[in-house]
Amino acid sequence: LAARMSLHSDWHHAALVIRPALGEWLQFMVGADPLYLADIRSSLLEPSICQFTPEYQRRLRQDVLRENDIEGRVLRDIPDGQFGFCVAVNFFHYKPFEIIRLYLGEIYRKLKPGGVLAFTFNDCDLWGGVALAERSFMCYTPGGMLRTLCESLGFEITQHYLIDNANTWLEMRRPGVLTSLRGGQSLAKIVANQ
Repeated sequence: LAARMSLHSDWHHAALVIRPALGEWLQFMVGADPLYLADIRSSLLEPSICQFTPEYQRRLRQDVLRENDIEGRVLRDIPDGQFGFCVAVNFFHYKPFEIIRLYLGEIYRKLKPGGVLAFTFNDCDLWGGVALAERSFMCYTPGGMLRTLCESLGFEITQHYLIDNANTWLEMRRPGVLTSLRGGQSLAKIVANQ
């Protein structure tokens, strides 16, 4: 998954990480310029932000998700067509199908043409996913229904990877060609600490 994230994290385009938590993979997203971090409360972003140096912390953009927004604009403060890449790891596992539908529609608007959305979810087409849902540990999300929903929103599914007997990585692209007018970075190139 880290390799897939590194592939799409590029200084030519902004990127969005939903629920970054303490993911070790977050270091592979630092190439994006700017990098947005979003969660349902700003206090949940603090552990993620503290992983970085003070200099890089000032470059990060923060946003609070608004699941209760009447108009369904969970990313209300971010302009449409902003991102080249959006990733959500271990976030949709705990969301009911209708909330996932809300997020996917909103993220589709936020992506640039050719932009990529990648996320993990509790795939209830697999026995392990059903077992987790039956124990009320994760939400019931049938993988086939989710892929159909993504395609109905306009996404083109490009990667479908079974992580284990319950979790699936789904990667999709908004139709179009991802372009940028940037000729260089305004500050310095950011690379993962090796």
